[in-house]
Amino acid sequence: MSRIVVAMQELKEKIANLEAALRALSQGPHPLLREEATAPSSTSTETLASPSGSPSQASGSNGSQPSPPEESHSEEGEEEVLDAFGTLTLGTRGEARFFGQTSRTEYLIHAPERLGPTGNFLTLPRLTQVTVDEACKELDVFCTNEQVAEELLSCMPTMEQALRLCDIYFENSKFLWYPLPREYVYTEIVLFIYQPPTGDYCHVTKKHALSLLFMIFALATLYDLTMPPYSAEAMEYYLLARIALRWAPPTYDTTLAAIQSLLYMAQYLEMSDCEPAHTGSHKAWVQTRHICTLGYSVHVSGCKWQLDDVAIAKRARVFWQLFAQDTWLSFGFGRPPSINLAFVDCDIPKPEEIMSQNGTNWSTEFHVWSWQFSKVLHNVMTTAFAATSPTYAKIIELDKRIRDFPDPPCILPPTGPSSPNASDNITRTMQSLLVTLSKDTTHLNLHRPYLSQALKDSPEDPLRHKYGASVMIIYRSAWRILNALQSAYRTASGITTRISLPWSHSLACAILLCLMITRAPTSALANPALVELDKICELFEEAANSSQIATNNIHVLRKLRKQAHAAITKVMAEDAALVNSELDRLGGRTQLIRTVGERRLVYCSAVRFGNYELLTRQKEMSVFETQPNPNGYVQGFVSRDQRTDDPLPNPPPYDTDEFNFYFSGGQAQPPPPGQVQQQHAPGASAQMPSGHNIDWIQSFLESTAAPPQSQTQVQAATEPVPTSAEMDATWQALVAQLGI
Repeated sequence: MSRIVVAMQELKEKIANLEAALRALSQGPHPLLREEATAPSSTSTETLASPSGSPSQASGSNGSQPSPPEESHSEEGEEEVLDAFGTLTLGTRGEARFFGQTSRTEYLIHAPERLGPTGNFLTLPRLTQVTVDEACKELDVFCTNEQVAEELLSCMPTMEQALRLCDIYFENSKFLWYPLPREYVYTEIVLFIYQPPTGDYCHVTKKHALSLLFMIFALATLYDLTMPPYSAEAMEYYLLARIALRWAPPTYDTTLAAIQSLLYMAQYLEMSDCEPAHTGSHKAWVQTRHICTLGYSVHVSGCKWQLDDVAIAKRARVFWQLFAQDTWLSFGFGRPPSINLAFVDCDIPKPEEIMSQNGTNWSTEFHVWSWQFSKVLHNVMTTAFAATSPTYAKIIELDKRIRDFPDPPCILPPTGPSSPNASDNITRTMQSLLVTLSKDTTHLNLHRPYLSQALKDSPEDPLRHKYGASVMIIYRSAWRILNALQSAYRTASGITTRISLPWSHSLACAILLCLMITRAPTSALANPALVELDKICELFEEAANSSQIATNNIHVLRKLRKQAHAAITKVMAEDAALVNSELDRLGGRTQLIRTVGERRLVYCSAVRFGNYELLTRQKEMSVFETQPNPNGYVQGFVSRDQRTDDPLPNPPPYDTDEFNFYFSGGQAQPPPPGQVQQQHAPGASAQMPSGHNIDWIQSFLESTAAPPQSQTQVQAATEPVPTSAEMDATWQALVAQLGI
């Protein structure tokens, strides 16, 4: 080692002498004496220090100077990342909210809005204000109010109603949430709560089981097609589940039943959220973070402690539900996930068989597939949307990995000669819709920046751009999402209109299609994109009478459509200069929004759900504060002892210009290049079964004198990335042109 140091010192001295001699002999500045030529190169130093290095390699490194271009490229990459962090909103009172580059479109649309408080609240007919206040307290605070306990028990549905809600829960669990085993629900929860053994003590397990049962009721009521959407009964069950957990706070007594109940609470908040401010989704994201903290231990396989196979499988199923929930909520808000797979030692469990109401079994392979795909999405998030941008080759590699990920066999049509079942057809259609959303929304977020670059560089024919592959991938993914939503709406409109996710992603697709049309109106994709945009606008118009999420964003679709048609007909809007900033922000570009003053918006809707007038009065809502759902969702509460009967006059038609979205303007093939029921205390007509036989359910239903409840009506029909300033500034310029 000392010899190398001595040799290097001798070489430095010789170089210094040669440079001095060269200066003395040269009449003018010699090219070899420039600062960049005489600066030491990290590559040449490394070559000299390497035993295998040769003088020719050293001189070649100095001559070619690869380091400066690499540093320049690194700086450009960093600049691009800094301009793709998303949207940050700052209010006058210091409140802040962040939406990352993969945020759902409707979150970004309403991010700038600051909605004022309101005095109108959702009425919860069976709950007093004391109970509501107890339910809204933190879950780590013990509840010792006996009055609340008595009120909770009085709100229990009858046994017959409970069994009916359980059937709805199991039917929709085939594609919306992971189900608990039917035998476990009926024998260890329902019967345990309604027919407790003599002298049984209300211990922690029973309290958590009661909370879990209330969440089963809440989810089932949310998708009970005989009830209005976002009904007050569903929120009542949710609040009662929180109180039951507070009898034995999971912070101190953590059980699998408590974690499962919390998971269902987060899913309920996200599924029932239909207000523009999306307060429920924010609560769901925060609560999922809390569940991740409580759930640490299930991320490690139970075989490490020699648990039995049944316990290992239960823990694994709870963990992967939590993992998928955290990953997708984080992806929807453009925020990093809270679970690091490097610390996970828990295999995805195999699908299990769940007994149906008619005695047949169905598999949970769709849910297992969703867990497996969540792992892929987690890798995509940490690779493509991390602090360092990947190369375009890496984006294509991630895209191929998603595209090659096999679809679950359950979405394939049956091959046998048996007649199609309406319920099975609905299940298969909804599963296919969710598979399409999972894969193609990932494609859209991966390729969106490259679409903007292609539209900027080659508006005449973006398909011939070096990022033309991204243009075609985005068009095809948007086409698949829109057609999957159309198919699901035609097959099961009642369920489809209550799920916000497909409508959210369809709105994002409409924005991307409008970009293609307005920025490249002469390209081969412009006219096919306009056809698809017209279809999705018509679908939103049709669904606006039954879907609040469609109602909230229909005015955006109308303006997108107007802008697209104006571009195709060569009629450009007068406000072309103002159309260039908002769509880029919706696409995830960094933007800071400062609220100059308090802004109030009047949110009105005359939407009717079946025979229910869900909103006929003027309401004010808030993005940042807890506010009411104009269509029955719960943010603020009015108890039965605090109702007010002060009807407001009917408001004038809602002016969509208040939102400040300034716009100027069959299946197609992609181109080749319920009334509220009165609840009673549980009856005692059922008898305690022996063992785990659940045949008592049928005998109970046959022996009860009460008339059977109407069943849910099923509806069926048979290189590296270019310079930073270019990539995201281009997306900003493009999105702004649509004037959202």
